[in-house]
Amino acid sequence: MKVLKLIAVVGLACLLAQPGVADVRKSGLTGAAFLKIGVGARPVALGSAYTTVAGDVHQLFWNPAGTALSGGESQVLLSHNSWIADLSHDAIGFTRDMGDMGTLGIGIVTLGLSDITADRDLVPQFVLDAGTFAPNDTETSDTYSYRDLALGVTWARNITDRLNLGVTGKIVSQTIDGISATAYAADFGALYRVNSTYTIGARINNLGSDLTFYDIGAPLPLIFSIGAAAAILDDPDSGMKVTLFADATKPQDAEQLVFAAAEVELFDMLSLRSGYKYNYQGVEDEKVDEVSGAVVPAGRSEEGLTAGLGLELSMATVDYAFTSFGILDSVHQFSLQFRF
Repeated sequence: MKVLKLIAVVGLACLLAQPGVADVRKSGLTGAAFLKIGVGARPVALGSAYTTVAGDVHQLFWNPAGTALSGGESQVLLSHNSWIADLSHDAIGFTRDMGDMGTLGIGIVTLGLSDITADRDLVPQFVLDAGTFAPNDTETSDTYSYRDLALGVTWARNITDRLNLGVTGKIVSQTIDGISATAYAADFGALYRVNSTYTIGARINNLGSDLTFYDIGAPLPLIFSIGAAAAILDDPDSGMKVTLFADATKPQDAEQLVFAAAEVELFDMLSLRSGYKYNYQGVEDEKVDEVSGAVVPAGRSEEGLTAGLGLELSMATVDYAFTSFGILDSVHQFSLQFRF
């Protein structure tokens, strides 16, 4: 009961720390939007309802408490996401149980695009043409690139047989056409196994400093989430397991979101997954023009239905996820996870 009260108090404190109602509904308020993109095919296939998963290297990028391992185990994650607009979203992670020290991990996630071609207008000038002055409308074609990067170091530990705690410290960097900005942040998480069937958890992500370009700062996308999972069927004889997941997630720049998912494991090797993001697709938010102060409508993401599957081999698991983006291109993500 003390653990449940602790999670409730932390959740209430995080919600009270959010901006007031007049300020909450500001799509685009935060910077480093790439931190909102789900990392790993399994979490994405489960509709981002991933707060309560334990013993998984994916949790480097979600709930750090879920990275806690035992028995000297190590895990490696390689993830590739063909994001919208031909963007490449990639991640790599490593976790290892260090005995009494707990589990240590490191994770890197990056999003970017290179060799973007753009026409740059020169400063208007006048040139002498046959004895008269005429405007010089010359344009130059140039290329530039941008890159988002987050590097995190995670510590987690099984405090008791039921309780896991974890924390991640990370550096967030954005570079646009040679101009860079850096911020520092932390993630905190907790997992509590109520019994063999039910698990609850909580996490807060991206609590840190602003990203500042040209003396203009943008906060990181602060996210608080509480979740629950229920293993409604677990039959070791047939190798079949069915688990339901649900997360209530509160981003700083949007209203309350609810993620729900189901995972079916067959023959101890094949997993089928699907999820849905409620109060997400087709919903209109508002944003405030920081210059004029005008309130203008801003549509929320087109994300909604997710699905995927996983194939578990002797030392590795291959995962695939599909995300429907409505009017935008659908997104495909692949992950490879090793255990040893």
